[in-house]
Amino acid sequence: MHKILGYLLICAGLFIILFALHAMYQVFVNGESVAALVNFADLTLQTQAGPLQFPMQQTSTIANLGLFALFMGFLVAVGGKIASIGCQLLKIERLHEALLQLKPGNMTEQTFKSL
Repeated sequence: MHKILGYLLICAGLFIILFALHAMYQVFVNGESVAALVNFADLTLQTQAGPLQFPMQQTSTIANLGLFALFMGFLVAVGGKIASIGCQLLKIERLHEALLQLKPGNMTEQTFKSL
């Protein structure tokens, strides 16, 4: 049972990692747009020479790309942790099977080191 769950967790973790990498590739290489989470309004400053207007469209785009990259990095970390848990389950199952195959007369220090 642990073996099946371990392999499923490894597959799920790899799927999450590949999904995040594919999404990042689509955005940063192919130029797809990301969700507009941050939208800064144009900045207007009153000076002695008159009002100065600063367009903030570029800043909004950079902030949205940064948030997208941060979220995709989080997904990669989550996928890695899920795959790591699957590997640990497989190690535990392997150790359990090896211990079940041991006979009381065959237990030596070398046997335990090989596990």
